[in-house]
Amino acid sequence: MNPSDMALEQLLLHAAVQQHISDYTYDCLPEEACGVLIGHSSAISRSVTVTQFIPVKNTAEFPLHSFHLDPVQWTRLVLTEKGIIGLFHSHPHTSPEPSGEDLLQLPSFGGLLQVYAIGSPAAPNAPGLKPLQLHAYKIMREKETAELDSDLPSNSWVRPAAEFYSLTPIPCQIK
Repeated sequence: MNPSDMALEQLLLHAAVQQHISDYTYDCLPEEACGVLIGHSSAISRSVTVTQFIPVKNTAEFPLHSFHLDPVQWTRLVLTEKGIIGLFHSHPHTSPEPSGEDLLQLPSFGGLLQVYAIGSPAAPNAPGLKPLQLHAYKIMREKETAELDSDLPSNSWVRPAAEFYSLTPIPCQIK
């Protein structure tokens, strides 16, 4: 089963992991932060629990408005880390909603992951706090069916159904 096929209903995040993500996001300002979420999923509770966050260097050409995972770090993590279940990145100046660029990048890693989290700095309630508005999304794998053109000869090659990925919001709870 592909990770994105599970009937996922929520993301559970350990409080220490949430703090690590928040601290890293603020440390990277004004640039976008990014990293990998490590954890495990439960088909019974239909949830994913994040137990660790691993920051990854943002190598985007314009890191103030986009992110690109450092390819060396990303490849090393994919080959050596057990339990990669998701990806995190920040939107330093906008709400934590998927951008068009986020959706364009989704096919490059969508088949490997279950969740996609986006965070934005929130207005602090007290000095020294680093609050983070965090939204979580389930990565959905879908198939696009190729329409057949009736003018094509019967022996023509037709592109098979292509996969594409979308994001569906899910609740994120701190444990």
